[in-house]
Amino acid sequence: MIKLQRTRTVDKLSGFTGVKLHAKLEKLLQYHYLEQPAIDFKPKSRQIWGSAKAQLKAESFGKCAYCEADTAVVAHGDVEHFRPKSAYWWLAYCYDNYTFSCQICNQTYKSDKFPVNGKKLPQPGLPAAMPTDPVKLASVLKTLCPDPATATDVQTAKLFGKENADIPYPYTEEPERLFAWKENADTQEVRIVAKGRSARAVRAFRAAEDVLGLNRTELLRIRWNHFDELETLAMAVQDGGMKPAMQKKIILKLQAQASSQRPFAAMKRYFLRKWGVLV
Repeated sequence: MIKLQRTRTVDKLSGFTGVKLHAKLEKLLQYHYLEQPAIDFKPKSRQIWGSAKAQLKAESFGKCAYCEADTAVVAHGDVEHFRPKSAYWWLAYCYDNYTFSCQICNQTYKSDKFPVNGKKLPQPGLPAAMPTDPVKLASVLKTLCPDPATATDVQTAKLFGKENADIPYPYTEEPERLFAWKENADTQEVRIVAKGRSARAVRAFRAAEDVLGLNRTELLRIRWNHFDELETLAMAVQDGGMKPAMQKKIILKLQAQASSQRPFAAMKRYFLRKWGVLV
């Protein structure tokens, strides 16, 4: 899992800002008042957040935001509600609540699970009935979710941070500070582990393993394949008999392998730093 950058330009937000966001939230509020306490999100509702998929995919370089596998290889990607819409209905159309996730991480593992270590985000305070006055309605809609075009990463982190979610949100937290990696040559697997003994790292690791399934068998094995190739190149670089020009060429290849666009970038960076190839 790596740090991701949220795009906040209007033309990239797929109708999740301004007047179009207002319309979506108004419809969501209607669902709430008609079907309280639980909202039944119809297929058409899923199509609404589905329109954000292309941009979310671009923000995560076509990889699952959690396991970092290429979604074109392992599974089709989903628009994943970081805070589950079943419990946080008012964030169902909130762009700052979305990630791009493979179906295995999202549907098979995470689903509606969302452990927190702080106070759960309360529902917005709403009037007894849906406002009919446009000004009052607009005021109520602003309490449901931030407009991604006018909000900042700092503001959204502050808004949601009080929950202290166990799963790191890659748009507002730096996951590479929390996770390390451990290879096993006998089983040919690479596991994700906690980086250090801090309470935050331990909670993040437990959520990564138990909630997201980031140590599932398929990932252990495919990560090993990437690790094995990386280690071979790194060993070649450290061979004192290599010509400088060739050594430089291989180092550039290793650095490219560790770029954010590549699968399992966090794991590759960890080992390359450990081996002294990256600073």
